[in-house]
Amino acid sequence: MSVKMKNGIINSPLATPPAATTRAYPAADRRVAQHVRWAPLAIIFLGGANLILVQWVTVREITTLLLGTELVILLTAVAYFAGISLGYMIANWIRAAWLLPLAVITLVLHLALPVIFRLAVTWMGSAGYEAVAILLLPLLTPFVVSAFYSIFLPRFIDGGQGDLPTLYLVELAGSAFGVLALVFLGQYGLQPVMLVYSVGLLFILLALGLHRHGVVLLAAAAGIWLALLPHADAWSNERWYETVMGFPAGTAVLFSGYSPYQKVDVLQLPTGERALYLDGLSHFNAAHGVRLNIIVGEVPGELLRPQNALVIGAGVMQTEQMLAQYGGQVTTVELDPMVADVGERLFLAYNQMDKLTNRTVVVDDAKHFLANSHERYDLVVADTPAAFSVQPATLYSAAFYQHIASHLTPGGVLVANMTSPFTPDDLISRRVAASLLEAFDEVIVVTPASVGWSFAFAGDDLPFDRQQLEAALRAHGEVQFTVMDTTAVRAVVGDAPPITLDSMDFVWQTSLAWIAERLYWR
Repeated sequence: MSVKMKNGIINSPLATPPAATTRAYPAADRRVAQHVRWAPLAIIFLGGANLILVQWVTVREITTLLLGTELVILLTAVAYFAGISLGYMIANWIRAAWLLPLAVITLVLHLALPVIFRLAVTWMGSAGYEAVAILLLPLLTPFVVSAFYSIFLPRFIDGGQGDLPTLYLVELAGSAFGVLALVFLGQYGLQPVMLVYSVGLLFILLALGLHRHGVVLLAAAAGIWLALLPHADAWSNERWYETVMGFPAGTAVLFSGYSPYQKVDVLQLPTGERALYLDGLSHFNAAHGVRLNIIVGEVPGELLRPQNALVIGAGVMQTEQMLAQYGGQVTTVELDPMVADVGERLFLAYNQMDKLTNRTVVVDDAKHFLANSHERYDLVVADTPAAFSVQPATLYSAAFYQHIASHLTPGGVLVANMTSPFTPDDLISRRVAASLLEAFDEVIVVTPASVGWSFAFAGDDLPFDRQQLEAALRAHGEVQFTVMDTTAVRAVVGDAPPITLDSMDFVWQTSLAWIAERLYWR
């Protein structure tokens, strides 16, 4: 008989010829044969699920820790699938006896992956190996993540333990299960996702032939680690923000979670001030964030005193509080439900969400919201993230600005973040301004020194002039700033083309420039 038991450990089904399951055995041996028959399907199904779960964690961590752009995300995805291809290539070079040790190593590495990765980036940053972190880790980590699970499919097919259509369908079913697990559990953080992942890998170990005593021992160790994971997760996050991002010692992570769109971190500084970071990029950072919100909230609020205002992008919702004090209705549209939630709950000192009644928060895509709304607004504030990836970049297109223009009242104003200083040598901000000029007759650009980049005030008939805008800026604490009227804006824009949905090449240019800057990260 080719199926054997030794010391309570069933030989790996990968080493068992298919004929072993067809002969007549005593009852105990038939149970072993049954185990061999179903083990490949279980391994393929659970491997497909775990690939989805660990990919989700890996992509979130890489894009956050290396301040990922569209190019970083693309490289990560390419490396992930290259890791799968590598697994296919070496599948038959891996001895059956190696599979159990590899599975145990995979369990340990993957459970600790977020913490290890953060600490590795922190060490590289403090030791001056920033280029290594940026160039090597996005390529190396996905190989480590995906290669192990991909060795099983070709082994089972070559060993006669399943045909390609059946096994591939089982793997797709496992992937669908992984997606469902993320849909229902992802909002609750890293711990429940890694719990499902651990259970899946423990069952794979069982299917590979590890005795149940060994599985119980590993399950206990994994359970202890998962109980400690929230503390280890927060601690490693804090070390990264302190060492790499320059936060002061004593900074605490109040919240860290993976949304369907990004990694969301809320920090509290020793002074008590709070910060919001999305995929490792600052969206609100204490005093600096307040000045930004004054430019897009207090200043237009005083000039317009809007009765109906729309803010695209939630953040900490301080802009909305500044507008709501003028008595009109303020609606916030935010795509990410996790951002909307932490903004409402954890930044009450900044947004007074627990006190104001003229506030509405809608979780929706801004383009979808506008397409299905007949409301018109006196003021629209586009508090959108920088265009480091394609999806946010669409919010700077001429088409999107034209969509906003159709929802403004006569004399209504759009205030838009330009993401960088508006200067003749900055192509991105010039293209953003060109998009605005496609949609509006008047565009005034303000560059306050307190923030460091530019903002546009756009409309077909602006209800204030340059002098009134300058007076409002001074009244709200801006000491040093530049203001360009529409004529000056057109001159700076020059021949820069508007951003269109089929000309997103600037995203790649931004990505390359950002990576180049990070290579000299200090």
